[in-house]
Amino acid sequence: MKKETERAKELLKQNNLSLVVIKDNEVYTSDKNGVKPVLELLENGNNTLNNSVAADKVIGGAAAFLFINGGVAEVYGEILSEKAVSVLEKAKIPCTYGTLVPFIKNRRGDDHCPLEKLCLTIESPEEAYEKIKEFLTVRQ
Repeated sequence: MKKETERAKELLKQNNLSLVVIKDNEVYTSDKNGVKPVLELLENGNNTLNNSVAADKVIGGAAAFLFINGGVAEVYGEILSEKAVSVLEKAKIPCTYGTLVPFIKNRRGDDHCPLEKLCLTIESPEEAYEKIKEFLTVRQ
């Protein structure tokens, strides 16, 4: 694990954040739920994720695809799904985790997270990005 990833992991835990991204000693944090903070970073146009390290509270397949789209160098997930591991390994992005789970559950805990379910059969980060944006637009 890179030194920056370890730092991001500690900041995530100590400050009860949902996302910490470190790039060139610049630190971005968020306490927003879900994939929205990662999506915001992708859409802000400043390449914050490119060649960064990220620590996230929960990483499912959707978040993993978004991190790939952003060009992250390494990822830590406090909770990481098996789909996320598969997606990140295929992209050759090192990932570590606190807890590995078969899948990310929805907020009620009685089924898959809707975005995890959406990404189960998707193989391409580009396709995932478009489907995630479309899904979140419809739900707003």
